[in-house]
Amino acid sequence: MNRKPLKSSKLRAAGYDEGLRLMEIEFVNGDVYEYKAVSPELYRQLISSPSPNSFFEDKIEESFSGKRTGKVAKSGVADAFDDLFGVRSNDS
Repeated sequence: MNRKPLKSSKLRAAGYDEGLRLMEIEFVNGDVYEYKAVSPELYRQLISSPSPNSFFEDKIEESFSGKRTGKVAKSGVADAFDDLFGVRSNDS
């Protein structure tokens, strides 16, 4: 499933399969969750929202139970960026 990038501090990307009514959300930590029985309109609202994270928390997280399906590894570019700015995935 192709995912579209989101401008969000917690969500990296979202993808949707209209035939299955299945939405995938990729979080910035690399976790990927799928949400079933999501309408195409709800997905469109998420990807066009000026605040995808708030929309996700208000409309999706509270209404749908997500299932973790995997984790996306960070790229070497992401690791270099983190090294440059002193960010580590295990930092609190």
